[in-house]
Amino acid sequence: MSLRTQNLIITVVNLILAAILVVILVQPGKEAGEIEVKVATVLDPSSLPFWVAEEKGFFKDVGIKYKPNEVPKVLDEFENTISGSLYASFGIDFTYMLMKTGGDMKLVRLMYYVKGNGDGIVVKDTTIKSVEDLAKKRIGYYQNTRHNVILDAVLPSLLPKDTTDTTTSPVEIIGLSLDELDVSLDTRRVDALYLTEPYLSYFRNREGYRIIAENVVFDDGVISGTGITSAVNVSLRKKAIERMKKALRMAMDYIEQHPDEAKKILANRLGMSMDIPNFTFPKDASEVEKFAKEIKERQLLPLEKLNLENIVSEK
Repeated sequence: MSLRTQNLIITVVNLILAAILVVILVQPGKEAGEIEVKVATVLDPSSLPFWVAEEKGFFKDVGIKYKPNEVPKVLDEFENTISGSLYASFGIDFTYMLMKTGGDMKLVRLMYYVKGNGDGIVVKDTTIKSVEDLAKKRIGYYQNTRHNVILDAVLPSLLPKDTTDTTTSPVEIIGLSLDELDVSLDTRRVDALYLTEPYLSYFRNREGYRIIAENVVFDDGVISGTGITSAVNVSLRKKAIERMKKALRMAMDYIEQHPDEAKKILANRLGMSMDIPNFTFPKDASEVEKFAKEIKERQLLPLEKLNLENIVSEK
């Protein structure tokens, strides 16, 4: 083989190797450009942006690698996110966070939240026609919230005076998982369900179920499920959080452009066909502050203070 031929072969090989190196370096989510994160998702409709980003490969596109960690019930996910053991958590209820922190949420950073209009009570028993008929009955609520505490604060004023006293609750309030929530009225485990969106619309659209009261506690602007990170993560893991937010925005765009497909993803994850929640990427904290302030002023949760400092900032 001539020297010219050898040089030509070496040149071609080098070009091929260079091309491979370029592909590796520029393709997001590969090799040195990849960031591995620890996250948690709660089985809740507000986790939909995470599920869409997962199924459509948006996390991979922005260079995020993670191990799935889906839980049916909130346990340590919130505390672990605040401490930095988790980079983010999805499906955490806002009232749960308010109560866990006593209203001091300066370490929380909202990535997005779900906003609904009011709340309601659903029944299947035809003898229950109004809130007054719930005295001495069993009311179910979604266990990953603190709606039990809220109901304890509100229901006594709505029920007949002769059914209430200062020593016992006028109703029995029972926490239910998502699966239990779906069948609790059919199995007569509870007599009624207290719900916010999108659960309220789910039962509104099912045959045989009736909403006997709306705006029982809240008239409008209910902030429910959230996607969160923390001040610790924003400070120490800024690049990872920026990438995750980018993937979530891609997911939000997909949900808006392909609502039917997004609804299928939601139904497959939950095992029940729900309306797509109203997601919001917060530009400021005005809506969140308004809702939290109402909860504190009406003493619906035992909040010592209300501090939402930097809750939607990058600080």
